[in-house]
Amino acid sequence: MRDRLWIVIPAAGFPFLLVLFIVLWQSLQQQSHTIQDLVKQLDRLNSVELRDRTGSRELIEQQLGVLQTRQQSLQRKISNLESWQRASADRERALWNRIETPFPSNRDLEPREDRDLERTAPPGLPSSQQQSSQQPVISP
Repeated sequence: MRDRLWIVIPAAGFPFLLVLFIVLWQSLQQQSHTIQDLVKQLDRLNSVELRDRTGSRELIEQQLGVLQTRQQSLQRKISNLESWQRASADRERALWNRIETPFPSNRDLEPREDRDLERTAPPGLPSSQQQSSQQPVISP
């Protein structure tokens, strides 16, 4: 019976080993396919990340360009306002100079009574304010 057992073991063991080898081979193939799929997904994710970086960079560059354009526009507006303010100050100064400069007066032709009235003006007003109050006000 022992001799028959040694004959049955190799006859039953060989197909069992063959099935085991096929199962292991298929599982190895499945693992290699899974690893290849994971590598492909990783490559796709890296390319998407690079595209996102490129898109983000382009967006940032575009926003920077818009901000630079706005800054230049604001700088032009500021310089225009400064020049307008200087011109306005010059006009105002010229008007004040006109107002403060007495008109060519005919003091020699004024009657003496007006001069006496001028001397009797209230003491709180200096004579320059009295003259400016007599002059017409020029509005801008």
